[in-house]
Amino acid sequence: MADIQIDHRNITDTNDTLSDIKIPEIIPYPIDESLIPVEGISFYVMRLSKPIVVRSDRDFFIGRDVDEDIWRPLVDLGELDGYAMGVSRRHAMIRPVERGYEVIDLFSTNGTWLDDQRLIPNKPYPLAPGAQLRLGQERLLVIYRSARVSRQGK
Repeated sequence: MADIQIDHRNITDTNDTLSDIKIPEIIPYPIDESLIPVEGISFYVMRLSKPIVVRSDRDFFIGRDVDEDIWRPLVDLGELDGYAMGVSRRHAMIRPVERGYEVIDLFSTNGTWLDDQRLIPNKPYPLAPGAQLRLGQERLLVIYRSARVSRQGK
């Protein structure tokens, strides 16, 4: 298994383009093609025009880090005013699958939406490249290489 690495900067080591990824029309600024990670997945925080890149072949949480919580999220939206945006401490789990990723709402207080459809808690949903993921009021654009293959032994 690869180590978990988070990169809050742009990625420059890719030859893929965004032409095959459906980008929602509501994004008011261009997406840098270097945001597609070679390995892992990117979440583009739409209100801040900021990418968060996760290089991992393991399940991980998106939420807010709180000191007393032993289940710290890998993607901490608390640093980006996640509390004010309605992001729960353990809001959602992202899980690698054979040809991509899936998202599971973890009974979050303010809900999780995938392309404007509210998710039923504790049920996995396919997370396609170009999908818009909403955690509370925080909107994230999901970007990854569609040919990704999950970890072995899953």
